[in-house]
Amino acid sequence: MVETVDIPVEWRELIHPRRGGVPGPEVVLDEDAARRAREWEREARPIAAEMAEHERTDPELGEAVRAWLDGAADPTGAAVLAAVAVKYLDGVDGTAFLDAWVLEHGIAFAACAVTEASSIALGPVPRRATRGVGIRLVAYTDGVPHGWRGEIRRPSSDDVFPPSRWIADDRVAKRLRALLAAAPEAEYGDAVARLAAHRGDNPRICTVAYLVPTEKAWTDEFFAGSFGRGVLDGDHLLCSTSGPAHLARFGWAPANPAVLATLLDGLGADAVPLLVRAFDHGSHDSHEAHTVALRGLLAVSDEAVFSFLLDRIGDKCVPAALAEAAERHPARALRALVPLADDGTTRGLRAAGLVRGLLYADPALAETLPPGAVEALRPRPSVPDAGDLPAVLAGRPARSAKVDWADPALLPRIRARGGDRALPEPATRRLLHLLAKGAPEITGVRDHCDRHSLAEFSWALFERWYACGAPTRHKWALAQLGLIGDDTTVRRLSPLIKRWPGEGGTARAAAALDVLAAIGSDVALTHLFELTRRGKYKGLRTRALGKIDEIAAARGITPTELADRAVPDFGLDAEGTLVLDYGPRRFTVTFDEQLVPLVVEPNGKVRKSAPKPGPKDDPALAPAAHALFTGLKKDLRTIADQEIKRLETAMTTRRRWTPDDFHALFVAHPLLGHITRRLVWITDTGTAFRVAEDRTYADVHDDPFVLAPDARVGIAHPIVLADLDAWVELFADYEILQPFEQLGRPVHRLTADERAAHRLARVEGLVLPYGKAKGHSQGRWESVDADGGFAGGWLARRDPAGLYVVADLSPGLYSYMYGEGDDQKIKSLWAGPAPAASPEHPVPLGEVDPVTMSEAVHDLVRSAK
Repeated sequence: MVETVDIPVEWRELIHPRRGGVPGPEVVLDEDAARRAREWEREARPIAAEMAEHERTDPELGEAVRAWLDGAADPTGAAVLAAVAVKYLDGVDGTAFLDAWVLEHGIAFAACAVTEASSIALGPVPRRATRGVGIRLVAYTDGVPHGWRGEIRRPSSDDVFPPSRWIADDRVAKRLRALLAAAPEAEYGDAVARLAAHRGDNPRICTVAYLVPTEKAWTDEFFAGSFGRGVLDGDHLLCSTSGPAHLARFGWAPANPAVLATLLDGLGADAVPLLVRAFDHGSHDSHEAHTVALRGLLAVSDEAVFSFLLDRIGDKCVPAALAEAAERHPARALRALVPLADDGTTRGLRAAGLVRGLLYADPALAETLPPGAVEALRPRPSVPDAGDLPAVLAGRPARSAKVDWADPALLPRIRARGGDRALPEPATRRLLHLLAKGAPEITGVRDHCDRHSLAEFSWALFERWYACGAPTRHKWALAQLGLIGDDTTVRRLSPLIKRWPGEGGTARAAAALDVLAAIGSDVALTHLFELTRRGKYKGLRTRALGKIDEIAAARGITPTELADRAVPDFGLDAEGTLVLDYGPRRFTVTFDEQLVPLVVEPNGKVRKSAPKPGPKDDPALAPAAHALFTGLKKDLRTIADQEIKRLETAMTTRRRWTPDDFHALFVAHPLLGHITRRLVWITDTGTAFRVAEDRTYADVHDDPFVLAPDARVGIAHPIVLADLDAWVELFADYEILQPFEQLGRPVHRLTADERAAHRLARVEGLVLPYGKAKGHSQGRWESVDADGGFAGGWLARRDPAGLYVVADLSPGLYSYMYGEGDDQKIKSLWAGPAPAASPEHPVPLGEVDPVTMSEAVHDLVRSAK
C-alpha cells in the first residue's frame, strides 16, 4: 500500500485488489457452483460442436473448442463453450465457470480462459449499421437475426456493442483479479507467463492489463494504444492504471468508491488529478457524488489537495472537507497554504484563515516554516488578563449556539489600551455575542481596547468565517468589520470587494460597501470613491455611488464636498513629511508631483523605496517603519491618481472654494499640500497666485498676495490667465513640475466671428474612432436624453452656467454596440440650454464658458483621426 494515502475503512473491501496493495476479502471457491458449471457445459456441448463446423467459424476458435470437447485442457476452447452456454441456455450464471476452471485446472488456466472469453463473439457479423428514428437497424451478412446459432468468431469493429453476452458480468474479472493478487508467488508467475500467449486483440490486451496490473510493460502498451472495444468498461480500465501517464487518457472518473479506492491503492497521491475530475464531473446538484470524491481526496496527504479544495470552497461539501484535511495533515496544510495566504485574493483570504487556525491550535507548527513566513498570522506572545473590563463585557457570556470557526482560542487576543493586558476568554466570548447581534454597546469596547489589536481580532474572525465557506447564517462576521475594523481593514477589504461580483458574490460585495461606510474614516471614504470610478462592475459602481450619496446627505454636504474632506493625511506631520525611525538610522518621506512617496536619506540622497532593516537596526522599530512605508506606498497607488484627476476636473469645471476651505482642504493638508504648491490658483475676480513653500501666497511677480475674506478660489485654467507666459517662466525658473497639464495645456480660443456664430465650423467633418467617441460618452461628456436613456446621436458637455456644447454625430453611438463600432463624424457643433439631436434654441457660441468650450474642442481635436 502507498504510504501517502489512508483509504477509508469502509472502502477497503470494495477495492479491486492488486498484488502488493490493500488485500481484499478472501475469495472462497464454490464447489457447488463448479458442479453446476460442468452440467451447463455438458448441455451446451452439441450446440458448440455444431457451431464449430459453421463455414464462417474462425478456424482457430473452431479447433480450440473441438480440442476442449475432446478432453484437451485448452483455455480458449473452455472459454468458447462457456460463452455458448451463457448465450443459448437459460438460467446460466457465468461466475460458476471461473470456480470450475480454478478448481480443476488452476488459476493460470482460469486467467487465460477469462482473457479469451473477453474476445469471443457468437453469431453472424453485421453487414452495416444504420440509424433509424429512435431505432438501431442492423443488417447481417446472411440475412438471419443476431440470435441465430451461427459462427464462432472474434469481435469485429462492425459489432453492435457488446457483440454478445460475456460469460458473466464484471464480477468474474474482479473475482479473478482478487485470486491472482492473493496467489502464491509461483502460481502468480505461472499465470503471468501463460497470459503472455493470450494477449492478442484489443479486448484481450485490455483484460490482461486489468487482471495483472503489476506487469507495467503490458499496461503501458495498452494505454499507449487506442482503447478500442472490449467487455471491460471504463471503470476497469481505471483500475488498471499504474502511473500518472496512464491517467492522461481519462477525461473524467466516476464518483464510485470502489474505483476511487482502487486508484488510491495503486497510485497514492498520483491519483489526485483523477479524484479532482471525479468531483468536477459530478453533477452540480449531486451531493452524493461530491461527497464520495471528497472522501477520496481526504485520504491523500498531498499538498495539491489543499489548493484544489480552496478553489472549490463554494460547494457546500468543501468547507468541512478542507477543515478536516488541515486537521489531519497540519504540517502539509501549512506548506501548501502559507504561499497562498493573505495575497489579496479570495483564495488567499481562505488560506490565511486556515493557517491562522492551525498556528493558534498548535503554535509549535510555526517552527516548521521558513523565518518570516506569515508573520502576521502567528500568535503574539501572551500577556496577563485585564482585570478592569467595561460593563458590557463583564459577567458570564450569554448562552448561544457554539460557532466549528469563532473559538477565541483560534483568534488573536484583544489587548487593552496600553497593550500590557488582554481580554480574558469569557469577555471575548461576550464580545463575539455582541458582534453577532450588531449591538450598539460595542462603542464602549472600542474605547477600552487597543484599536489596532481590536481590528486584528476583527479581521482574523472574518478570515476564519471565510475559510469555512462564509456560511450565510453567520454573515455578521463580515458586518462586524464595520463595528471594530480600522483603516487596515479597509485596505484589506477593498481588493476583495472588486473581485467578489465576478465570483458570484455580488451580495457580499454590497454588504462590504456597508462596512466601508460604517468605518467611515477618510481612508474608507477614499476607497469608496475609488470604487465609484474604477470598479469593474457597473452594479458595484452604482451601489458605491449610492453609499457616497447617503454619507454626504447624513453630513449635510454634497458628494463633491465629501470628496474634498475624505483625503487621508496618513499621519504626515505639519510639513507634509513622515519620519521612518530605524533606531540608529532615520529617513524622511516626502512626495513628488505625482504624490509618489520618496525616501530621503540623512545625506540628502533620494530613494524610491525604504531600505530593508539591517542587523544593526532596532529589531522592533525598523520592521515597523518599513511596514509603515510599504502600506503608505500601497495606499497612494489608489489615492494619488484619483486625487490628481479630481483636481484636474475641478479646473475644467471651474470649481470654487472659500478662503478658509481652500486653506484647510489644500494648503494645510499634509498630503495635498505637495501638489497645491505646484499649481496656479485664481480668484473669482481674475487674480492669479501660487502657494509658496512656507504656505504663504504670492503673485506672478513673487510679491506677497492676500486673499480677500469674500473671495472664491479655484484652479486657474490657462485660457483665463492673462499673464500665462509670465507664469510659465516663473515655474520654469523654480523648476516646479506640475501634477497634471495646466500651464502647458493646449487652449482653443474662439475668434470674434466664432463667438457670434451658432456653429463651430473648425471641428465639423472631424472623424472620431468609435472607441474614442464611446469613451467620451462615458467620461467628461454625456449622451443621455431627458428620460435618462442613452441617446447615441450626440455628445454634450455642460458648462458651469448650465449651457451645453453639443457635437452632433453620424452615424451615432448605440448602447447595444460593444467593442469596436463605426467611426463617428462630427456633423455640427452648437450650443444651447439642453442637449438634443438638433438645436431647438441655439445660442451664440460666445455665451458658453470659455474653459468649457476650450476643453470641448481640445477633446475632439485630440481624438480625431
